[in-house]
Amino acid sequence: MRWLRWLAALLLFGLPAVAAPPAATTVRVLLPVETVKAGDTFIAGIQLESKPGWHTYWQNGGDSGAPTTLAWRLPAGVTAGDIQWPAPERFEEKELGLVTFVYHGTQILFVPFQVAPETPNGPIELAATAKWLECKESCLPQKTEIRATLTVGPATQPSPDAARLRAAFEKLPTPLPPNTASASWDGPATGKERIFLITWTPPDGAGAPDFFPAASENFQIATATERLTPNPPAVVLRKKVQRLEGEWPNEVSGLLVRIEPSRVPSVAFLARLAVREPTASAAPTLPASTQPPQTPSTTPAASTAAAGGKPVPLTLARALFFAFIGGLILNIMPCVLPVIALKILGFVRQSGSHASETRKLGLIYGLGVWFSFLVLAGMVVGVKKAAGIASWGMQFGNPVFLVILTTLILLVALSLFGVFEINLGGGAMDAAGELASKEGPSGAFFNGMLAVALATPCTAPFLAPALGYAFTADTLTVVLVFSAVAFGLASPYVILSWKPEWLRFLPRPGNWMVHFKIAMGFPMLATALWLYTLSAKHFGEGGPLWLGLFLIGIALSTWVWGEFAQRGRKHQTVAAVVAIALAGVAYGGTLENELRWRTPRQASPRAGLAMPASPEDIPWQSWSRDAVDAARKSGHPVLVDFTAEWCLTCQLNERSSINIAPVRERLRAIRAISLKGDHTLVPQDITEELQRHGRAGVPLVLVYPKDPGQDPIVLPEVLTPGIVLDALERAGR
Repeated sequence: MRWLRWLAALLLFGLPAVAAPPAATTVRVLLPVETVKAGDTFIAGIQLESKPGWHTYWQNGGDSGAPTTLAWRLPAGVTAGDIQWPAPERFEEKELGLVTFVYHGTQILFVPFQVAPETPNGPIELAATAKWLECKESCLPQKTEIRATLTVGPATQPSPDAARLRAAFEKLPTPLPPNTASASWDGPATGKERIFLITWTPPDGAGAPDFFPAASENFQIATATERLTPNPPAVVLRKKVQRLEGEWPNEVSGLLVRIEPSRVPSVAFLARLAVREPTASAAPTLPASTQPPQTPSTTPAASTAAAGGKPVPLTLARALFFAFIGGLILNIMPCVLPVIALKILGFVRQSGSHASETRKLGLIYGLGVWFSFLVLAGMVVGVKKAAGIASWGMQFGNPVFLVILTTLILLVALSLFGVFEINLGGGAMDAAGELASKEGPSGAFFNGMLAVALATPCTAPFLAPALGYAFTADTLTVVLVFSAVAFGLASPYVILSWKPEWLRFLPRPGNWMVHFKIAMGFPMLATALWLYTLSAKHFGEGGPLWLGLFLIGIALSTWVWGEFAQRGRKHQTVAAVVAIALAGVAYGGTLENELRWRTPRQASPRAGLAMPASPEDIPWQSWSRDAVDAARKSGHPVLVDFTAEWCLTCQLNERSSINIAPVRERLRAIRAISLKGDHTLVPQDITEELQRHGRAGVPLVLVYPKDPGQDPIVLPEVLTPGIVLDALERAGR
């Protein structure tokens, strides 16, 4: 019945507006506050009130239907999160043989809002276009404009609707208690269909147990549920899965409910369950609980650990030394390699220059690095004051930063390819392109800034403990440690600029440099592609298409600029206007209109978690402190990998030393549980866990011994197979 769902979505979102009867559902915004303090969050309610006999749909409509959507238009500094859905009713249309998940009467959807700390006091308006599908005997797509006004002021003040919203919010589905449910495949696939089982121990009470699946693009879980002979107090639910594309799912999510005869769930739990293979040799699997972790101790962790797991206390002097060494090592990390190649080209250019000019450019490069790290230090201090916690690489969880950096790197690549040339005196884009066109003072300074921007996804040996020490310390310590990292990163180039005789091994400037410059555009283009994949994930299903069209539009505008405005002989002014217009259309039509890039959707903190692509991969489950505790209480060793999609060091560790055959065999041999914590969107619970272990960012790999009384083994930032295997061997004893 998936075609019905697509038809409903087409009716709701794809057809032009026509004269339609008045809507049977009214939609309005309910605010819990009249005044909100800058830096605070609040959760607004979106009330849908349907006339008798009419209904709207849950986030998964079931066999037909489409969910309510909200396209927000928000002032600067205000962001909206995903809709939080109440438990729906299971609605059976017997004549058509369809089962849908719906809302009758009055329901309140919830949307979290964040007000940035720098938001000025005064009135603000929250406006959105609400679209929904309402059905009775027939279905009608509807939409309306909703808005509400509140004031940013010195203190948050509740509104008259606060108590009502609080009561409704408390009725939302609660996280599934740990160790109460698990899922497994019921044999191999038959074509594109496969069966899985959910074993659940529901709380006491009446009502038929059921599983309402969340919507997915890659597979479809049937609405029909077969309840097998229960073995009290547990029940077994049998569900059919149809694969649409990609691999079979490694986890399923939705609601575990008990349905009363009135069709309203008496109990509903948010469930996210890893689906294990039905093999005797498979590693044991725990239910993937969505229970929020308990708040860890906020005592700063002023220690780190090597593979042996013994903490090494850090002092300020040792942290500064580690920071400097870590900055040095960053120069050979994969994140910074494109900039290193460009810097070598710069040295070749400088080899024929006067010594004083070479030294000046080296110092300016170092100043650019130091300035960028001071900016990062200021960001860390600001985030710590606003949110109480910060992490290394946190800006890579910000889609606005990612889009800007992707565009900037693309411009640098195009300039290296000779698509356009940048001359001094043209503003921000001139500064961006100076790196690729000439090695002047502004180019050297920007080179240093670019090196820092690309270095932040990586951590290096010695760097993680130093940053972990700084992120839990006072403002002066943060500035000192970040300055030490800057001096380490910049020192090789500054030293070479002051010792120009060491550059004599480089070939003399010549025509070969033109070809070398073009060749250097390819690693820069690869960097832009990597950043594009990270950016597009923040904008939902249409993100890759519209962001790609934006970048193509920018590339086209720069080609028109370079070919006709810079190198052309006629109509240069017209060409410049066309180039600017193309860039404006690309920006307004894609980033602003389609993606609303300044207020992107807030994906689930685990949305980017990479689960196993094949049965041979490690059977990862989502990390939570409850999952760790449950595994250790059951006597299992635990491997925890905190990673992020933007962390290249993390990806190299997994491919070279974690997800390899010897490690998989050792995990099975010691019956270990494998948990993965995804830090791609910088969720606070993982940030707190990183700092508990003295780290400011990923990667962090922990191995918990099966003895619950022993401390975890903290592995180094850069791994080898021997380090991982040795830790697992000791954990399994």
